[in-house]
Amino acid sequence: MGRWILCFSMIFLLLTGCSSTDEHSSESADMAGSDHSASKIEEAPNEDSQLQGSESSQLSPLQAERKVVFNANLSLTVEDLPQATDKLNELTTSYKGYVVEESTYTEGESVLGSMTVRIPQGQFYAFLDQAESIGKGVSQKSITGADVTEQYIDLNSRLKAKEAVMKRLQGFLDDATKTEDLLSISNDLSRIQEEIEQLKGQINYLDNQSEFSTVTLSLEQEKITVPTFAENEFSTFTEAKKLFMTTANGLLSFGSKSIVFLIGLSPIFLPLLAVSLFFYIRYRKKTKKVDQNL
Repeated sequence: MGRWILCFSMIFLLLTGCSSTDEHSSESADMAGSDHSASKIEEAPNEDSQLQGSESSQLSPLQAERKVVFNANLSLTVEDLPQATDKLNELTTSYKGYVVEESTYTEGESVLGSMTVRIPQGQFYAFLDQAESIGKGVSQKSITGADVTEQYIDLNSRLKAKEAVMKRLQGFLDDATKTEDLLSISNDLSRIQEEIEQLKGQINYLDNQSEFSTVTLSLEQEKITVPTFAENEFSTFTEAKKLFMTTANGLLSFGSKSIVFLIGLSPIFLPLLAVSLFFYIRYRKKTKKVDQNL
């Protein structure tokens, strides 16, 4: 009898332990599922960062087209500035380029001008050769190039990674039901979209700078030389001119001083002149009477 009681007790304990193990396993599975769904949004940016790193490592500068930005500065001496400017405008148009800036100005006796043009990179050197032929001489020329290939590849890799993040955020936004989740995802989505637009702007800028080279032209009109007199003739003319001016200035100075002297002493001279005139007239009358008596 005691043996049967012992068997029943062992069977009861075994059944109780299995039941508690099943309940604990199901609870653990439920908790793991809820934690995975809650952290799904937070893990997305990390996955996309790994995507960005893998894409960046897969692309190398040797596998992509080189992106080089060319700039040139050219200083020309021209015979006629307006005519040279017109020719450079026509040359720019013929090479499928465009004028960014154009100006003319004077400094003393010099007539100067400047132009900034954008030329397709494939026509860059041909344009420079033709531009040099328009001037009568080249006083300065410089060409610089900057390789932006790695920067261009990096921007494109970052753009693809940001676009992948945006796509996932849009999916999370469609599945979100809580207001807090909607607001958080919307803010992240706006930030990612702004970063994408900035990256696109930088990529477009590098595309334009590498596809069109910049040429800055400085123009100076050739000075006209006026023929001069022979040295002796010029010296004689100069001396005669100096003597004439000296004599004229002396006469003017003497006349001016005389007038000032007379006007300044007129209070004395006028009474003396009046008295002298009175005695002179009186003397003339007396002389006339004596002559008549004789």
